[in-house]
Amino acid sequence: RRAYDCLNLETGAFPEFAPARALYTRYGFEYRGPFAEYIDDPNSVFMTKKL
Repeated sequence: RRAYDCLNLETGAFPEFAPARALYTRYGFEYRGPFAEYIDDPNSVFMTKKL
């Protein structure tokens, strides 16, 4: 059995992704920097939520 302490996600930075970012924020996600193998990319937005 695994224990997780957070969820991380990557989504787009373009205006078309604004509704998705608003949804994630509404459900408690916060902005963060790149994670895992991602690199800083102006086309990406990274978010996390503590569990």
